[in-house]
Amino acid sequence: MGDAGFGSGDALVFLRWTEILGVCETCARAGYGMRSFPPSIRRLLFGAYSYSENLLRLLLEILPPPLRHMVYRLLLGRLGSNSVIDYQCYFRYPWKISIGRSTSVNRGCEFYGSMMDGRARITVGDHVALGPHVRVLSAGHDYRELDLPDTSASVAIGDHVWIGAGATILPGVTIGEGAVIAAASVVTRDVPPYTIAAGCPARVLKKRTINGHHTI
Repeated sequence: MGDAGFGSGDALVFLRWTEILGVCETCARAGYGMRSFPPSIRRLLFGAYSYSENLLRLLLEILPPPLRHMVYRLLLGRLGSNSVIDYQCYFRYPWKISIGRSTSVNRGCEFYGSMMDGRARITVGDHVALGPHVRVLSAGHDYRELDLPDTSASVAIGDHVWIGAGATILPGVTIGEGAVIAAASVVTRDVPPYTIAAGCPARVLKKRTINGHHTI
């Protein structure tokens, strides 16, 4: 297969992958997470999903940008116009992830949705800039239990946010419009609009000042 499009084998892989997504998405939209299934079925579904997902990722890495954009439009919950997703990015359960207009997702960014809870989502607004290797997670574990049961909470990133390289955004966080997150920060709590936060855990350092009059 060349870079220009899908071969028959690639199309078959894509169709099988979307079939697995269809089963998971139907359950999620009905309000059921993976907890609704017995452990043996959960392992089977997760293994099938992970294997098929990796095959699709290999395909996405060799497709030219216009075709990659088309595939992401099909897979993600939403991908707004003029948004760019660089190579080597990772989306787990992409139908639970939405990206707005004119947003830049730099190389190596990772988004981890949750199948344990059908309601948790990751939402990225318009005109957002994500630096390389940013991680956004809506899933985790309850450390108070020895078997570490899964937990989840939605993450919302507002419009005009800039998140620096290597930052990590943890479940349940809302980053307000116009906020800036410094590189390598770990965000564990909400960040107010038009503030600058940094550190591990991230804390607000100061207000963000916007020079002049800007229209986008």
